[in-house]
Amino acid sequence: MFNKVKTRWGAALAGALLLQTIAGAGLAPGGPSGLAAGTAAAAGQEYGLPADAKDGVIFHAWNWSFDNIKAQLPAIAAAGFKSIQTSPIQGSKEPLTAGSQWWVLYQPTNFAIGNAQLGTREQFRQLCAEAEKYGIDIIVDVVANHTGNAGGGNLTYTPAANVDPDIRTNASYWHEARGVDNWNDRWQVTQWGIGLPDLNTGNPGLQDKIISFLNDAVALGADGFRFDAAKHIELPEDPGGTNFWPRVLGSLTNRQDLFVYGEVLQGGADNFAGYASYMSLTASSYGHEVRRAVGFGGGPDLALAQPLQAGSVSPSKLVTWVESHDTYANDSSESTGMTDYQLKMGWALIAARAQTTSLFFDRPAGSGKFGSPLGQPGRGLWRDADVVAVNKFHNAMAGQGEYLRTQGSQTMLVERGTKGMVIVNLGGEVRIDSPTNLASGTYANRASGGGSFTVTGGRITGTLGGGKIAVLYPDGAATPSPTATPTATPSPTATPGATPSATPVPTQTPAAGLVVHFYKPSGWGAPSVYYYDDSVSPVRTGPAWPGTAMTDEGGGWYRYAIPSWSQAKVIFSSNGSQLPAAQQPGYAVSGREAWIKDGAVSAAKPDQSLVQVTFTIQNATTVMGQNVFIAGSIPELGSWDAAKAVGPGSSAAYPTWTVTARLPVGASIQFKAIKKDGAGAAVWESGANRTYTVSASNPTVSFSFRL
Repeated sequence: MFNKVKTRWGAALAGALLLQTIAGAGLAPGGPSGLAAGTAAAAGQEYGLPADAKDGVIFHAWNWSFDNIKAQLPAIAAAGFKSIQTSPIQGSKEPLTAGSQWWVLYQPTNFAIGNAQLGTREQFRQLCAEAEKYGIDIIVDVVANHTGNAGGGNLTYTPAANVDPDIRTNASYWHEARGVDNWNDRWQVTQWGIGLPDLNTGNPGLQDKIISFLNDAVALGADGFRFDAAKHIELPEDPGGTNFWPRVLGSLTNRQDLFVYGEVLQGGADNFAGYASYMSLTASSYGHEVRRAVGFGGGPDLALAQPLQAGSVSPSKLVTWVESHDTYANDSSESTGMTDYQLKMGWALIAARAQTTSLFFDRPAGSGKFGSPLGQPGRGLWRDADVVAVNKFHNAMAGQGEYLRTQGSQTMLVERGTKGMVIVNLGGEVRIDSPTNLASGTYANRASGGGSFTVTGGRITGTLGGGKIAVLYPDGAATPSPTATPTATPSPTATPGATPSATPVPTQTPAAGLVVHFYKPSGWGAPSVYYYDDSVSPVRTGPAWPGTAMTDEGGGWYRYAIPSWSQAKVIFSSNGSQLPAAQQPGYAVSGREAWIKDGAVSAAKPDQSLVQVTFTIQNATTVMGQNVFIAGSIPELGSWDAAKAVGPGSSAAYPTWTVTARLPVGASIQFKAIKKDGAGAAVWESGANRTYTVSASNPTVSFSFRL
């Protein structure tokens, strides 16, 4: 709703050189569109996406053009997103491209597909066709409540001159030209304007135009709709109520296969539960509490993130978010100040939960609040290894109930049936010791927190670093497969706390397939893996270059399970770097597991013992809200990322702090102490980096904080 009154060349070169090699080997560059038709569906299944949008997570490609979305489909699928939500695809008020003018897309001029910012009707069709090959659903943002206006002041409620004349000149298509005075008055909320010319959505002729538009989008491949400002479109039982929702939604082609939800912002005269009879709803109040829970505007207190704040509405009817485009972009900047760390921790809380469908908002790229032009991709936090790990957990847990447990106010365990668990830790390093329904065994952490957890006799134990998450489930956990044209009956959703009859057995390797582990070189970001098999003809390929994002196992190791393959050649890349080098064949791997470090391939993990090192930081005076952390040059110390630094430390002997970390013996590291507040703002030590060679016989480091 609108409320307003690496260098790229390096990455491109590496990809181009790689494709030269593949072309010479007879491989078909590109994603499933470059494969034979018979293998396209199989390529989509490799991403482990659920069959139904409601069982997956949504990527909000806010302001992205159709072509830019299409170009990123392989990466979005690999990141575990079942659905992509576009910005409004209707004709827009003005052909402007500045990022700060995002609102033009929410001031439509017609009910037709295509606009200057996102692309043409044909480009939309091509996007939908390509997305289908990856098992991805396209959800369209629809503005049916209002049009663009002619300007501010006394023109606020006058339609813009370029609004479709069939609509603009028909007096019966408009509500009274005035704005809401009392937000607790249901009549005003549904019959008067919200800063834009308000359409008379009860008019049958206008409804026909909307129905025709929606069905045209379905015919081109749309798989669902998000209705902007749905709260302001009347329900049949409202004062002045009409048949808009039952008639419009009931007239949609393949209605049973579409995912439909409405923006019904909670508060005032919202009639929230009334809309649940027709569609899923936005859980805006829950989003507010999640932001507080992770320390933005309150907290941190994870108890705030437990109640869904939806009254009598079932969790299965809720779309949850940490932030939406409104909380980020509107003048109030409700969530704009959140750090990436807070966004990630909030995402782990909501996307780990049962029944609800979670939406990940992609912030604009560039500097400032609105850095990039309309049509361009956003900042890319959706690629983060922790976000990806939680997405894949969500998909693998479809149909499982939930059980929420806490250890204090800053650690929460989200348990899903007997199959898996996500642990969110906002505090310092914590020893997990809790009852659990998980099957006995050892569970490797698939998120950046690393380490493993043991379940014995109905209890889970293990250690999780400060400010980290753990994503736990066995490799053998069933993952639903996507369908090219979703027609399957949705899987039943378990009641929270329910225990399914099947009990999985945790294992370190899948029942079938090949698990590849890769030790990330110094200076690399999170790596992707591209794989192919040239021992067969035609050459068998995985997802298009740069392949699939790998999951952080901790300690510098990343993993990816290649389903149903027993051998492959693999190439790793990150931010323009590539191993093996361009025009070189990939590392040959086979069997059940392969470990690759420094160019060497082995069937077992190379020895790398860890020791607990204690850092003692003297004279580290802090202000209220600050804590002391250690950041350093290796993954175990966050690779110089303040958001991933180890801590917070203990201040029992203030102003002396102690921070502990498990580090690889013999590693020569560089590090510094930092002071960090709840918002993530960091104050680094001055001077040169400190150095230390990790020693099992002397695992202590002591120094004074340099101002």
